[in-house]
Amino acid sequence: MKLKSIKILIDEIDYKLGRIEFFKDKLEKWENKEGKEYKQSLRRLAKLVDETTNLLQIMKIEELDNFKEYEEIAKKLEQA
Repeated sequence: MKLKSIKILIDEIDYKLGRIEFFKDKLEKWENKEGKEYKQSLRRLAKLVDETTNLLQIMKIEELDNFKEYEEIAKKLEQA
């Protein structure tokens, strides 16, 4: 991969990881866990986890050296 493509991939992964943390925190503090918004947030979190896992798999195939920084995170996301 070109250096610019690697940077874009890393930036996208970092952004999605930040969003995952945001949704996890938001969901933990949610009072009405039966509401529509809560369920939508759960689906969004699941989608973010899937998207991030896919990006990490691409990184693992294309850029193994950079992937090593994210290896533990990838394992945790795959278990989620």
